[in-house]
Amino acid sequence: MSRPHSFPTSSAVSRRRFIGIGGALAAGGLLAACGGEEPVTGGGGDAAPASTLGTTSGASGSIRILDDNTNPVFLNGVVEAFQNDTGITVEYEQANFNDLHDRLATLFSAQDSSYDVVMTWAAWSAEFGQAGWLQALGSDAVPTDLLPAALDAVSWNGTVYGLPKFASAQTMFYNKELFRQAGLDPEAPPATWDEFVAAAKALTTGDRYGFTCDMGNTDGAYQNFVRTLLLNGGQMYGDDNTVTFNDERGVEALTKLRDLLTVDKVMNPSSLQITNASDLGTLFGAGQTGIVFNWPSQWAAATKEGAVVGRENTGNAIIPGISVTTASIDGSEGFAINQFSQNKPAALAWLQYVTQRPVQTRIVEEEGWFPVTTTLLDDAAITETLPVVSTYKEQSDFEIRRYGSPWYSDVTQVLSTNISRAMLEQATPQEALDEAAARATDIVERYTG
Repeated sequence: MSRPHSFPTSSAVSRRRFIGIGGALAAGGLLAACGGEEPVTGGGGDAAPASTLGTTSGASGSIRILDDNTNPVFLNGVVEAFQNDTGITVEYEQANFNDLHDRLATLFSAQDSSYDVVMTWAAWSAEFGQAGWLQALGSDAVPTDLLPAALDAVSWNGTVYGLPKFASAQTMFYNKELFRQAGLDPEAPPATWDEFVAAAKALTTGDRYGFTCDMGNTDGAYQNFVRTLLLNGGQMYGDDNTVTFNDERGVEALTKLRDLLTVDKVMNPSSLQITNASDLGTLFGAGQTGIVFNWPSQWAAATKEGAVVGRENTGNAIIPGISVTTASIDGSEGFAINQFSQNKPAALAWLQYVTQRPVQTRIVEEEGWFPVTTTLLDDAAITETLPVVSTYKEQSDFEIRRYGSPWYSDVTQVLSTNISRAMLEQATPQEALDEAAARATDIVERYTG
């Protein structure tokens, strides 16, 4: 299934029966109503809508939620617990991600209030938020300890339009047993790009490549380039959204990405056909590649019952940098409130409920995503359950971006097309990025002009 961040779902950790999501979460501080609080900033810039939603007590009634199908945990007890704890009735629906954008756009453009809460991520928060279709939140409605990258996924241009349901960023996974067989130290993963390339060469044999990635669809090609761009200290955009990805750092980044395939010959050629991170995870879990840069659910795929690699041989570390120490791309998701909802206090109660410890603990334990708060990220029990959390803590000290924007889909399409041209040596990296940048500049100007 193709999706912006190509997330698989996972139930590799033993699914617990309903965790008592206690009445503490039903305290008045979680419940909300429309207010006039100043909006909290979260995505850069200083634009803000005139009316924001602030916290108060006494939310009641009913809400309808339209989500993607990433999180089975909501159907497996969380919705029921929320209803029991708050007295708010919920009609919860999951839909295929690929169908969700157009469905939401149709809903919003008709000012349809039939769904109160909708799933969002960085690009949609920007697109639908700028269009005036999402309810902005006041600062008192937003937990103070949210992780910046998770908050960024529900924000645009200085305004927070929702709350995250899980945090996610890519880190490096490597097969310790294959490291041993190649004469590499499994406890000393590569820390620089040159070390990564050297390790990938050592791991490449007649029937196995040292590195594999997922560049087989539009967003996969975009993600792999943006990650390499950030690792080289580059940026997609400069001041006033000026396109900068075709500068010297961008060209060097794409050159290094292409060289993995055409010069170093350490990238599995099937990387250009792999369309989903779950397929990448399965390949790594089967011991068929040495290194991947993947989402946190890679841990579950590699350590689940029947996986060849297993827990003891799954290594995890920050992604090796080119001209900076490290960087990564964000894949956090969240919930937002339909601007046309007639049940906003109850809708905000749901958004806040999902960020609390009991729900976040289940998302970590049962699905393998990162928690959305610094408090839980520092919790030893969380790290014991999901060891890659410790790597995420280290990774999050450095830049993690996705560049969600109203023009995300349009720019991603033209950039990915040209990245593929460069990877297939149909154009030089400079030619490919210059072509993409010219078209991206026109696209951004249409949105901002």
